[in-house]
Amino acid sequence: MERMCALPMQHLMATVILALALGLAFMLEHKFQELEEELVYLKRNYKTLETECDMLKSKVESYEHVFSKENGSLKEQVRVIQTDVGSLKIQMENLKQAALNTGSWFTRWGRSDCPATSTLIYKGYTGGSWYNHKGAASNFLCLPENPQWGTRSLNNFQAFVYGAEYENNFFGGNAHQQDVPCSVCKTKTGTNSVMIPARISCYDGWTIQYKGYLGAGFHNHLASTEYVCVDENIQFIPGGYENKDGKLIYPVVAKCGSLRCHPYIENKPIACVVCSY
Repeated sequence: MERMCALPMQHLMATVILALALGLAFMLEHKFQELEEELVYLKRNYKTLETECDMLKSKVESYEHVFSKENGSLKEQVRVIQTDVGSLKIQMENLKQAALNTGSWFTRWGRSDCPATSTLIYKGYTGGSWYNHKGAASNFLCLPENPQWGTRSLNNFQAFVYGAEYENNFFGGNAHQQDVPCSVCKTKTGTNSVMIPARISCYDGWTIQYKGYLGAGFHNHLASTEYVCVDENIQFIPGGYENKDGKLIYPVVAKCGSLRCHPYIENKPIACVVCSY
């Protein structure tokens, strides 16, 4: 009886074990299928990522190529700019030198300085020929204060140069017999200078350097002469008040006839102005 009961129990246990084994096998098979599906999904995603990675790599290479070209272009532009800057520096230096070389010169008669619109080249003494010499030179000279001498000498057949004197107080108080200074000036702007008689201002576009009154030699003296513009605010050479004559300066007046009186006026002193452009 006991033996008979033991056999069914063994069959039952075997059945249970079999069932468990089958269930476990089913679960493992199902899990394996899930893993296979996940592996396929990962492979597919890997392919997608690999494709995207290749695309990014291609873009990077493209950007590197563009950057390389742009970098080369930028380098060329920098080189061109550096060349242009160098050229501009040269032009600026040339303009600076041109500015230094700009200007025209004029003589300021009756003054030993220059107006603010010009710079002093040198100052000195007004001179020329003796007022009553037949063969006298006509022009006035501005002789520098610091003369230099050559090595040659002579004993005859000479011309002469003297100092100059104001021969009338018209030019300034106590001017009569005073020795006349002069200065040679260079304008700060422009390239031309002109003395305009019968004007006290310059024409449009011109810059006034100084103004005054026209001076020349006396009409009845033997020496020929020229007209100069004597500054309206004259100076004297210190110690030069003695009557030693030489090149003499008289005021100039208008004389009607061939000179039209209107607009000119008989015996009216002629003004003058020195202008630059």
